[in-house]
Amino acid sequence: MKYFTGDTVKFRLKLGEIQEGDVLFIEKSFRENILYINGYNRRAYRIPEKRIISKVPKKNKSARLRN
Repeated sequence: MKYFTGDTVKFRLKLGEIQEGDVLFIEKSFRENILYINGYNRRAYRIPEKRIISKVPKKNKSARLRN
């Protein structure tokens, strides 16, 4: 799956814990891509692409404003 800067993703840590955060930077290499992610728990992570579980869909703010 393709990931881009600004995407919100769910990922698995080494201990099996699942976190959610925003992709800040993608380091591309021949073997695997490394994503730098700001977690919602105020921590920064360096995660290989194979540990990404899924993309989190963006919430449409304009839909909430319409009445």
